[in-house]
Amino acid sequence: MENDPFLTHGGQNRAAPRTGKGTYAQRSTGVLTGAFSLVALPWLVFIVITMMYAFVYHHYPEVVMLVVVGFTALSIMFVTLSSRIEGRWYLFLGVLCFMATVMGTLYGLYNYHENFLQYEAYSANREYTNVLPSEPAAAHADAGKIEFSKTARIDTTKAVGYKQGEVYCVVPIMDDMQTSRVEYWAAGMNCCKQRADFQCDDAGDSEAHSGVVILDTNSFFPSNRDVYEKAVKEAEAAFDIVSSPSPLFVRWKKDPQKVQDEYQKNGLGYLLVGCGVYLVLSLILGAICAIQSGKKAHATRQP
Repeated sequence: MENDPFLTHGGQNRAAPRTGKGTYAQRSTGVLTGAFSLVALPWLVFIVITMMYAFVYHHYPEVVMLVVVGFTALSIMFVTLSSRIEGRWYLFLGVLCFMATVMGTLYGLYNYHENFLQYEAYSANREYTNVLPSEPAAAHADAGKIEFSKTARIDTTKAVGYKQGEVYCVVPIMDDMQTSRVEYWAAGMNCCKQRADFQCDDAGDSEAHSGVVILDTNSFFPSNRDVYEKAVKEAEAAFDIVSSPSPLFVRWKKDPQKVQDEYQKNGLGYLLVGCGVYLVLSLILGAICAIQSGKKAHATRQP
């Protein structure tokens, strides 16, 4: 039985001396493979989650939530395996994947609410053309972008800057036939003086006759509509004008579509920058964890 080639692995002499070269190469390959996994897998988790928030979350939030839960479960599985398998590699991988899940969720939500939500909101709302400033704002309550008639203008002599931490600027949008009632207001932040001055967006461009509606999108970042309404009240008192009870606030722009496209462009830029930064972070954390895992494994093999 002692010489059975099956039990002795084909008759090989187990006492034969090893050169050490193959063992070193195998260990090096294992370390490199483990280090690559500790870097690549968490980075991939971060990329997938941030992209899901950018391109899927607005229409299918449940799908994104399932993906996040799935990656969380994967992280827990790795940590659980570490208690059954010798070494800390699975523990480090589980922790790094969980960190990537949390960071990807936070960054993805921020980018979505800051950029992609605004882009999708303007796509979902209507675009009106040749709107007279005297037309009731309530008739265009679902507007995202408004192209006013060529006679429309902003009356900078009735502009007001309302200070509440920041300076919130409003100016009435009127035409030559309009009375003192104002239905639409151009608005902006920190781009005017206290009275009779308004330099927000394209206010200085005589060819600008359009507005991008400042929407209440249920974002993390408020539209400041309530503060603009306070500025309107101040303008009413200062210049003896009357505002609609529910006016529309717009950013005065020459090309409204460009504003919407900028939100998408900024969102993609945030996405690329975030993935690049997290790659660097993954390289650092993955290298540290791989070194620590290697030290633990070497200490375990010592007699």
